[in-house]
This record gives sequence, C-alpha cells and structure tokens, in this order.
Amino acid sequence: MAKQNVLTRSKKSKAEELFHGNRLEEAKALYASVCQIDRTDADAWAMLGIINRKLRLFPEAEECCRRALDIKPNLALAHHALGAALQCQGRMQDALLAYQAAIRLKPDFAVAHYFLANLFKDLGAVIEAERHYREAIGLEPDYLEALGNLGALMMNQENPGDALDFLQKALKLNPKAPQVLCNIGSILEQQGRFDEAREKFRQALIYAPDFVDALAMLAGIEEKSSRLEVAKPLLEKGLCLAPDNVALNVMAAKIARTEGRFKEAIELLEKVHGQNMMPLQAGDVCINLGKLYDRQGDAVRAFACFEEGNRLVRQTTLPADYDRGAYVRRIERSAGFLSDKLAMSWQEKSRREVPQTPVFLLGFPRSGTTLLDQILDSHPRLQALSEKPTVSLVLQAFLEMAGDNPDALADLTLEQIDQLRNVYFDAVASHIDLKPDSLLVDKMPLNTVNAHIIWRVFPEAKYILAIRHPCDVCLSCFMQNFSLNEAMSVFFTLEETASLYARVMGFWQQCVNALPLYYHRIRYEDVVADFEGQTRALLGFLGVEWDDAVLHYNEHAKQRVINTPSYHQVTQPIYQHAKYRWKRYAKEFEPVIGTLQPFIEYFGYEKE
Repeated sequence: MAKQNVLTRSKKSKAEELFHGNRLEEAKALYASVCQIDRTDADAWAMLGIINRKLRLFPEAEECCRRALDIKPNLALAHHALGAALQCQGRMQDALLAYQAAIRLKPDFAVAHYFLANLFKDLGAVIEAERHYREAIGLEPDYLEALGNLGALMMNQENPGDALDFLQKALKLNPKAPQVLCNIGSILEQQGRFDEAREKFRQALIYAPDFVDALAMLAGIEEKSSRLEVAKPLLEKGLCLAPDNVALNVMAAKIARTEGRFKEAIELLEKVHGQNMMPLQAGDVCINLGKLYDRQGDAVRAFACFEEGNRLVRQTTLPADYDRGAYVRRIERSAGFLSDKLAMSWQEKSRREVPQTPVFLLGFPRSGTTLLDQILDSHPRLQALSEKPTVSLVLQAFLEMAGDNPDALADLTLEQIDQLRNVYFDAVASHIDLKPDSLLVDKMPLNTVNAHIIWRVFPEAKYILAIRHPCDVCLSCFMQNFSLNEAMSVFFTLEETASLYARVMGFWQQCVNALPLYYHRIRYEDVVADFEGQTRALLGFLGVEWDDAVLHYNEHAKQRVINTPSYHQVTQPIYQHAKYRWKRYAKEFEPVIGTLQPFIEYFGYEKE
C-alpha cells in the first residue's frame, strides 16, 4: 500500500502539472492511470471529471464525478465538478444543487462561487449572480474571470459606472483580454464615447483577430454610424468564422432591414431564433423579428414576437424585487412643486439676461423627437444636444435646496436660480462645445415632467412639444429594446406604457394650464405629410431663417452616431409606413384605449 501511495502521488503531481499547462489529454491519461491503481482515490476521479468536461466529454465527466462522490460524499471539488458537467448538459437545476452542495461543504470555494454565478446569470437571476461573483472576488480579489463577468453583468443594469470599475480592474490584470476590452467598449458606446469604444474593439481584434464578439461589436458601432461599407466586411468575416453566431446574424439582419431586404432579414433571424441562447439575447432576437414581421404587415406574428421578447428581456434585466414604481414617484414628488404660488412667483427681474437661453425639445419617447433633433441640428444656426442628463442634474440640485418646502420652486431666490443655471451649463459643457453664435436645442423627451422646473430657471425658454398619436407612441415604446432605466422599465407591457404616457402628458397639461409656457406643438404625422411647411413653421417659432440644409437632415444624421432606437430611421428620407401603425393592433389596444382616449382627443386625433 505504501508503494502504491508513493506511485500515485508521483503520477498525480505530474498530472496536476500537465493540467495547469493545459496538456489535457496527457493529464487525463495519468489521472486515469491513478484511478486504475487506486480505485478509491476520490480526488483523482474528481480531477478526471474536470478534464473530461474541459474536453467536452460531458457524460463521461458526470460519471467520474459521481464515482468520486460514491467514494467521498463530502468532497466539495467533486460536487463542483459535477455541477459543471451537468450545466454543460443543460441540466441547470441539478447543476444548481451540485454547486450549492460544494459551497456548503467549502464556503471559501471561490471557483464554485464563480461557476454558480455564471449559472444564475444564464438563468436570468441577476441578483444571485451578482452576489456570487462578489463572493468569488472577495475570496480572490484578482479573480480575472469573475471581475470580467461581474462587469459584463452590470453593464445591463443601471450602474454602468460600477461595471466599468470592475472591468478596468480586470484589464489591469490582463491588458490583452479581448472580452474585457469589448465589454469596456460597450459601456463607452452606451455613454456616447464612440471613438473610445471603437478603439477598444479594435484593440481586441489586434490581440485576437478572429474574436467574433469584437467583430460583431465593431460592426455594430459602424452600422449605427451609417458606415455600412465598413460594417459589412466585418460581418462577413465574422459569419465565415461563426455562421450561427447570434449577434452577427442580428447585425446582418439590421443591415438587410435598412437596405429593404426584409425577407432576407427574417431568414437570418429565424435561423438563430430556436438556438439555445441567453434570455436577453433571445429577447433581442424576438423584438427585431417582430419589427420585421410588422414591416411585412403580419401584425399577429409581430405582436407575439414583441410579447415574447419583452418577457425575456424583463426576466433578465429586472430583478424580482425591482421597484418599477420609482419613476412615477419621482414624477409625483417633482409635480408637487407645481403649486398655486408658483405661477404668481414670476418677477420681471427674474428675466434678467441669460448668456444663451436654450430651447427644450420635449414629448414622450418614440414621438418623433429624434427626427426633429436631426432636422434642427442640420441647420447651421442650431446646435442640438441629444438625451444628456442636463435638466436632471438641475432637478437634483433643486431638490437639495428644496428640503420639505412644497413652495420651494416658487420661493427660489435669484441667487439660487443663478446657481441652477450654472449647474445646467456646466452639464452642457461636459457633453458639447457650445458655439456662441448658435441656439442650443436640448432634446430629452421625458423632460416634459420637468417643464415647471425649466420654466422657473429659464423663464424665457421656448419649448418644442413633439406629438404623435398616443397609440402609436405606446406601441412603438413596446416594440423597442431600450437600455434599462427607471422610466424604460415600464415599457414591457402596453398597459404600463399607456399608464406612464397618461401621467406624463397629463402633467404637461397641468403645466400649460398653470404656467405661461412659450411652446410650439408639432405632430409627427404632419411632419411626414408636409415636411417643408412644418419645418418652416418650427424654424419661424425659433426665430431662425430657413436654410436648405434642413432638407438633407438624413445625410447630416449619417455623420453622427445616434444612440437611440431611431438611429436607422432618421438616416432615411421621410417615410409614411409608421403612421397610424397601431390600427393593425387595434384588438391589443382594447384594454388601454380608455386610458389614452383623453389624449387622443386633446391632441386632435379623434377623427383620424
């Protein structure tokens, strides 16, 4: 027995060395030899299971792990290895139990926490996934894979800054890690730092020229930039390497859709639709497929895709305890400052000259604000700032001043108003270089709920209210895969979307009735029916002369990266197919039409 133990120890030591050198076949042979010499060596059986899993021999891996547990039921390594073998076979619940058993036996088992976090991520259990990634990192602060995966997980939540911190730590550990570089690039893209994002994707391709994720992400940002001639070769290379890659096929379908090849786009998405993929990715496929069926006039299939896509995205991005009422409570708190005293608080001296009073482009998401933004930005006298947190920072600063005083907005002193103006222009300066001879147009649709705050700080401001048929607005919000934030978290159902629409536009009506707002209401349907006439009227309201440059707004849009769901639409000439699209879904609107009817009438759509 002593001789046998010496022999197996030597073989196991050599096998471990080969394993860590990734010489898996040689390591497997040695561990198998150990198991033949001593069939009661549970550690060797467990390692043989791990190696078989790495060699994609999943049933064999499971068998070895079970042999190890028959010999030593409390061996944490064997429970962990069994979990990995089961997960690779798609047996998620069994794998979950195995990982949990490993952690119960060995709470400081960092690798088991990491694997369990990956499983929870695949199941869409974001909170549990985050908890176990953090456990793994707490046990091993330099755990590269855990840092990278936690950063990737948090990219899809409301804390991209935290995600970037974890990814930067991972990058310090391995500056050439292509997946980490791509994830950092994705966050930079979300933040509108497009040139920096491109650079990260390109770096990833330098270190891994055939890295499919980098090819897909770089192609994506080029497609958003309307540089299809750059995006297409990247996609072609990627699809040659991975013909069934979901991200590449989705991107290829988007380009086909942009170019009017709808049938081809549908075929690309249907090809990957049945694949086993992450719920978030599956949801994105469904939503894009729904848009294509809608474009083909197949409302039944389209709506089914939107419902399924929203269900999957909601399951992945919203934790079970996510507070979807938070945004409405924010509106309610802000609305409370629209007091009777506010309208009487205006003083002539509060109109003292501001270096540049902005124009505020408001409405509701999917009301045509991006189209108007691009039209106005193409005018040489106008400078558009698209969807940046300028007014929200003013609101935050005001709330700190307000405390519990319900009349705080009315009671603002001139000095406080100046402070809030400084907050606003500092925020603007952090995003664009403001030209002294141009008029700033600040586009943020949901600043509609901050109209009273804006008026108190900028009493001379002009407002553009973008309007579209309320049913079309709600349908279009339901059709989008928005990045998650408090407001967008309600767009997973028509009922919640219609309820938020009614609250937002109802508050606009309150502001109009209470305050002397100087605004111009422009309907999307009128713009697409009479582009020049409506644009002339809008420019006249802003006090700027006509310029033929606005006729070529779509070419101007191609020079910018537009980070809203409308990016592929505003680079095209004016089209009519999205007008009154909701009528094809009239049956689905029956439960919410009562909520929207007052606004259908208020905005003049009752006969259309």
